[in-house]
Amino acid sequence: MTPNGLEQNQIKSEREKISEQFIAQFSFAHDGFSETIPWIDAVGFSRVKKFSNEYASLYKFGIVDAELQSSSPRKSLWISVSYGKETMGGISLGSEKHTLSDPIELDFKDEFFYDATTNKFYYQNKEITPKKILSTIEETHMKPTKKVGGFVLRCRLWFWRKFLPSLIKYFDIFLIGLLWLVSGERIKEDIFRRLLGTRSERFRESIPTKEAEFEQSKTMDFFGYKAKRWSVVFYCGLHLLIFFFSLWWGMEYSWLTAIFASNFLALCYVVISFAFTEALVPQTLKWVISKATPKAFGSISFKRLKVK
Repeated sequence: MTPNGLEQNQIKSEREKISEQFIAQFSFAHDGFSETIPWIDAVGFSRVKKFSNEYASLYKFGIVDAELQSSSPRKSLWISVSYGKETMGGISLGSEKHTLSDPIELDFKDEFFYDATTNKFYYQNKEITPKKILSTIEETHMKPTKKVGGFVLRCRLWFWRKFLPSLIKYFDIFLIGLLWLVSGERIKEDIFRRLLGTRSERFRESIPTKEAEFEQSKTMDFFGYKAKRWSVVFYCGLHLLIFFFSLWWGMEYSWLTAIFASNFLALCYVVISFAFTEALVPQTLKWVISKATPKAFGSISFKRLKVK
């Protein structure tokens, strides 16, 4: 056997030893929980707790490869809890709209630790038993279901998971409508597809990205200048509205009279104001629609909340 092969066997043996010791610590009976289900392709296991409403919670406990390869005997645990409807294939996650009073999904990193040498567990540098870990996580998971104890958490969930995402979505719809009104351009992707184009670099190798696509408006000749037809219509309509409102309210602007009394100043005004309407405003709106609102929506939707 080559030295590399021997080293790989040693790593595999050490990995299997840690896995067996780790899983054995959680192989105890607990109220309503299934037996441990070891992972095949990683160090960890799952346990399921079923409820009477045909829903269940899936608890996952694991040690990532980076922690296993670390020379330190203390390994950081990754623990997650998901809630969903039971199906023939297991638990359906993300297919149903959960209410604020449903058990909350959890994700713990760098909070619980396992010492592979002493076979002990720690929570924030304090020793803790595996049974206490499971009961602590279960209590946190079920907190929104408590009428009184979970009220503050439900309010926070409503603000971060319902109110703010909806506010951003409606603001995004308003900007899309404003862009169409100003330039006649339409966006082809919804905010979720545009969110994929703003995700972090670590996802870009596995999922190809593309820029947001806008449906372009037709052009026309505007005093010798090729301009978007809808921009010309909007520009002229806007000035007609301003003119009629000024007549309605009896407003007079001496500075506008002075500008339009001079052909040169009138030309300067039209060129600058139309360029602003036809180019700057749509480009700004398109940047906000394609970049800013999806990024804000993603940051809010996937914000990690501290559940106390």
